[in-house]
Amino acid sequence: MSGRAASMQDERRGNVPASDARYYYHTYGLKIESRLELPELPVIAPCDQPDVVIETPGVADQLDDATFRKGWLEMGDDRCQITIEGIARYRVEHGQRILLDRRVPRGVDPVADPGDIRLFLLGSALGGLLHQRHWLPLHVSALKTPGGVWAFTGHSGAGKSTIGAWLHYTQGWPLVTDDVAVIKPHEEVPYLHPGPPRVKLWKDALAALGIQTEGLVRDLTREDKYHLMLNKGFQDHPYPLKALVMLERAEEGEAASLQRITGVEAFKSVMATLYRPEMGTEFHSPQGLMRECTKLAGKIEVYRFRRPWSLEDMNTSIEPLLERIMQSQDPGER
Repeated sequence: MSGRAASMQDERRGNVPASDARYYYHTYGLKIESRLELPELPVIAPCDQPDVVIETPGVADQLDDATFRKGWLEMGDDRCQITIEGIARYRVEHGQRILLDRRVPRGVDPVADPGDIRLFLLGSALGGLLHQRHWLPLHVSALKTPGGVWAFTGHSGAGKSTIGAWLHYTQGWPLVTDDVAVIKPHEEVPYLHPGPPRVKLWKDALAALGIQTEGLVRDLTREDKYHLMLNKGFQDHPYPLKALVMLERAEEGEAASLQRITGVEAFKSVMATLYRPEMGTEFHSPQGLMRECTKLAGKIEVYRFRRPWSLEDMNTSIEPLLERIMQSQDPGER
């Protein structure tokens, strides 16, 4: 093997960047300078003062002075460390820097897939950084509707990605986010700042929408879920959040219904929407986190939407939702 070939292999297997290149991106309202190319993010011009820097040095096996350790996650003192076996190690510091280390034990294949490395970088690692900045990352699918930005949430499997994609494809409404978006509490208006422009859909939802799985990236943890990169379908701008909809599954024979909720129930829905809540309770004070979630619940409309689970009935079941969204239009835009 030539010296150059050996060097390239070391770069892939180890942690030495392939070049001195730096890449610049925008997401969550942040300007990012990265030693790693991130094709999932919108590109921006080079800047002298980025909000976040992503570096690729070595990272110690454990986070010193961690106050929380559980499996893959360690946290403490405005820092956290995420270790994904066979993929990479990520250290997130003070809401400003992510150190990425690809030198972790692996099985037979000594080289982790670059897409897998970026998946956790743009997910849990950036989520931890947002909490360190004392912002509110929300696990939602959101669209820019005629009645403003509506976001959908719920427990895992509640169908937030499915309903977001369905409304995007059938109504032509632009997607704002399909995974995580952030509210910055210091902003008087609750602007929703979108994250990476991707959609994750189950195989049956893709089939119902007429989308082929060929060429799509399969989700690491759920083999029947796929990732779509819809850069042209997303809005890369912050928009005021108008409504948050908690999705629930209706009982057999129960018709779809949309109900406005307020007070403590609305607050609990906002709290339940937080992305990586274990990080939220570590990097915010408990009182501060409750205060900001209460404030957000008071600034937006919060709903509970119960619908039958059959995709065959989706166009019928979303009628109460469509009716309310159209009613919330500015009268001058109707």
